[in-house]
Amino acid sequence: MIRVACIVGLFSLGLSGCGNLPDIERAEKAAAAGNVEDARSQLEELARFGLADAKVELGDLYADQDTPAARQKALEWYQKAAEQGSDRASIRIGKMNAREGDTPEQRANGARYLRRALAEGDKTALIPLINLYMNFPKEFPNGKPVELIKQARAAGDPKGDIALARYYVLSGQFENRTDEIESLCVPIAEAQPECFQLLARVYLAEGRNEDFETLVGRARQAWEQGTIEDRDLYLFARWLSDDESPQKQVATTNELYLMLTPGYVPALTARAKLIMENNYLAEPEVVIQMLQQARDNGDLKASLSLARAYERGRIVPADPEKAVRYAMEVREKYPSAEYLLGRIYKRGYLGEPDPEKAKHHLLTAARRGFPKADYALAELYWEAKGIEVNRLYAWSFAQLALDGGVERARELMVEMVLSVPEHTRMKAKALYKQERAARRQMIAKGAFGPAQTTEQGG
Repeated sequence: MIRVACIVGLFSLGLSGCGNLPDIERAEKAAAAGNVEDARSQLEELARFGLADAKVELGDLYADQDTPAARQKALEWYQKAAEQGSDRASIRIGKMNAREGDTPEQRANGARYLRRALAEGDKTALIPLINLYMNFPKEFPNGKPVELIKQARAAGDPKGDIALARYYVLSGQFENRTDEIESLCVPIAEAQPECFQLLARVYLAEGRNEDFETLVGRARQAWEQGTIEDRDLYLFARWLSDDESPQKQVATTNELYLMLTPGYVPALTARAKLIMENNYLAEPEVVIQMLQQARDNGDLKASLSLARAYERGRIVPADPEKAVRYAMEVREKYPSAEYLLGRIYKRGYLGEPDPEKAKHHLLTAARRGFPKADYALAELYWEAKGIEVNRLYAWSFAQLALDGGVERARELMVEMVLSVPEHTRMKAKALYKQERAARRQMIAKGAFGPAQTTEQGG
């Protein structure tokens, strides 16, 4: 009876503590202190009592982990809370699917939640919905982002200004709208740091070097004064040497990364990658040291970069055993790590080729959306080193790779066409459609993971 009375009291008093019973405030403090398991345990018990807020908080805990499996768990908890009428959960579902949805189905689901939240007066849904419509115009032909942008600007939301500037870029109007982009972004760059990228695009495209240098100094000063966050400066620095930049600014990127390191761990990994691509910036040993440091600080991208470095052997001597070890650390998060493992076993870097292990890793990568793995599988079944030739599989995987934008697959199919009879190609086409549909269904259900490695076609 005492426990029941405490539970009733917790609910009526906003969960303000009773003996050793769990409460949300205590769970939040535990999570903030890094005691995630303690926080999860308390929230799960509250969720069993039917408390929607606890389910939302549980979803947030999983969302922070940033892995496919954790995101799926987050969505499950948000869904349970949303079914109880939680507006907080609904907007999280919408934003997560809009931001991270891998399929049109997931993004459409995100848009539905965001539209509903907006209709119910939640203005925070507006910008995610605008971004969704702009980033995937073919999926939302009736989205009308311009009308939503006007709505945001009329409401005085400065994010509406940056959304308009981005719209000009994404809709192919950049060259004719540079003056307007500049006038929109100059006043709000510190408040909306994406404006630093848009302004840099304008200045670099127009050859306004002095204005660009002034802009970099402004970004540097804003970071030093704490007006913009580490991540804001990092994203600006990364864009400057990206393929999207009208003129790559490798030296400036390197300088900004140096400002951010060692405190901001992603910049360590990014600078190491920059040096690997521009080896005049530093010695190879520096790259490995930075990657090791970033890995030790929990940056999984650093482990992936180390795996690539030791597999390729360009900046350090090739060491496939180290490549495998580092790739195994991150295979759950990065499909490219599975692909790397498949390539190592396919090519026999550890001694002899191991086609069974190669198939295992390549199929996992392919089914998690990495089309180069489809091409490698097509090669594996066509070249048949250590396995039997399977023209049916080779053709269907080549078609999947071509769908994924791997143009080399077209050349392979031309090479195969004379050896693959029409009736086999028809069967392969049916198998390709079956596999493609299965993958879409698996993505929609969030069912991808290392265990999804069943051989195609049974």
